[in-house]
Amino acid sequence: MIEIEKCLKVIKSGGIILYPTDTIYGLGCDAYNLNAIRKINIIKGSDPEKPLIYLMNDLNMVKKYVENIPDFAVDFLLRKKPTTLIFKNLKSTKLSGDSIAVRIPKNKFCLNIISRLNNPITSTSANITGLPFPKSIHEIDNIIIDQVDYFVKTDKVSKLNPSSIIEIKDNLSFEKIR
Repeated sequence: MIEIEKCLKVIKSGGIILYPTDTIYGLGCDAYNLNAIRKINIIKGSDPEKPLIYLMNDLNMVKKYVENIPDFAVDFLLRKKPTTLIFKNLKSTKLSGDSIAVRIPKNKFCLNIISRLNNPITSTSANITGLPFPKSIHEIDNIIIDQVDYFVKTDKVSKLNPSSIIEIKDNLSFEKIR
């Protein structure tokens, strides 16, 4: 619980955390803090306007931002294999522009942070854009580590793999991106 408290303090103050997700180590912040999001993109060397994935704690939170979620999309969001969905039928543009990428993580650490914060957090791989994502905590570049406000270190992370990404086309179709 101490780690969660430290993360919440950093996130609420507009800082960036480097943390284990249900997939790979990620860079995260309060999803409503545009300055923190820009900082993450600068740390990664990516386009500062590039949208990030938003981690949400449950289907009800997703429904605050996405209109009319098809049943097959609900199945993707709730399945055991980490899956990020891209929606274009937004109810709210508070988090994004034309689309939003959402995942409901399966680990308690992320879910506790999101629940305690009571809004989504961002997630993007902890690597410099164009370089491979780190497959272990030991592969995270010091350039990344030195620029975050808090680094959650854990040995509990085993093999690290990114989530599947699926774009929801409409109420009947989708396209697998990754």
